[in-house]
Amino acid sequence: MRFVLIDRIVGVEPGRAIETLKNVSASEDVFDDHFPGFPIFPGALIIEAFEQSAQLLVALSHGFERLGRLERVTAASFRRPVRPGDQLSLRCMRRDNAGERWTIAATAQVDGQTAARATLHLAIEEIGRDPEARARAERFREMHRVLTARPLDAAAFEAGL
Repeated sequence: MRFVLIDRIVGVEPGRAIETLKNVSASEDVFDDHFPGFPIFPGALIIEAFEQSAQLLVALSHGFERLGRLERVTAASFRRPVRPGDQLSLRCMRRDNAGERWTIAATAQVDGQTAARATLHLAIEEIGRDPEARARAERFREMHRVLTARPLDAAAFEAGL
């Protein structure tokens, strides 16, 4: 994962659902080209935010011993532009009980209005002894730690309180 598109984990029901936030900032590089004079957050990056949220749900649900591998995205729709200053509220909910394969219904909202929806299909895989998979699992574990930390706790820790 080259970049993290999730700013906060709001809540998790392991094995069932996750809610996350993405704050869309005007300073993000993507707005240099998409589109000058009328910046819109790209739909592909909303799908990536869905995927990162779904990956966190899978990893958390399996104690970071299993990870999801995105197989496909279906029924993606974009209903409203996402602009700098918007806060995307993302919800990924598991729709099946197929064991080794999860189907995730993902929704992004801005100010209570649906901005995007998609269905993600993931294969669930053991990380085993694969060093690359272990490193990925550790990145998700660290991502979880950082995205669930309360800002005041982090500030107090850094101040030595």
